[in-house]
Amino acid sequence: MKRIGKLTGLALLLALVMAGCASTPEPEKESLTKNLPAPVLKRPDILDHKNYKFGRDIPDWVVMDATEIEKLPQYQDDYVFKFESPRAQSLQGAELWTRNFTAASQIAQTVRNRVRVKFAGAAVGDMNMVENYMETVVDSLSDAQFSGYQPVADYWIQMRYYRDDGTVDEDAYTYYVLYTIPKTTLDRMIRDALDNADQKPATEEEVTARQRVKDAFENGLR
Repeated sequence: MKRIGKLTGLALLLALVMAGCASTPEPEKESLTKNLPAPVLKRPDILDHKNYKFGRDIPDWVVMDATEIEKLPQYQDDYVFKFESPRAQSLQGAELWTRNFTAASQIAQTVRNRVRVKFAGAAVGDMNMVENYMETVVDSLSDAQFSGYQPVADYWIQMRYYRDDGTVDEDAYTYYVLYTIPKTTLDRMIRDALDNADQKPATEEEVTARQRVKDAFENGLR
């Protein structure tokens, strides 16, 4: 009987051990991306630029956006429009973009976008009342109307671009052009568009909302 008791106890102990092993969680499988190299994210290198052969630096405006450029003293009386070409494998290709570039239509589109943003900011909560009015004003700002703009600067840069693993992707040129329009010219054009819109207000609330928009444009397009 003692022997049977020992065997029973041994069997019970073995069952508990097996149960403990079965309940032990399996180690998590390694992530498939664990051993992959982290992206290098190498910044492009400048290989050449318009002023390089003259020993001069790249102009500040090339690396600034339009709103930053407008804050420079020499442009305080102008609206600034900066455009950048797609990458080109040759300098001639980048220059070709500037020759084919239609400044009037691109400037008009930029102005229309700015007008929409200005409307949205001025008509907070009342945008549904002035939406048709806004579209009438925007549509009236056609490409043909834009005058007074002029090119004031252009520039090109050749850069070497890299893939995520740090290998060279391509060497390419980019062309930059800068245009300005006197604030007085563009502000007058927009005021005329606001005043001459054919869309008539339907309610007093709409009249109030439109006036709020006009007041906002008194301070210009910024």
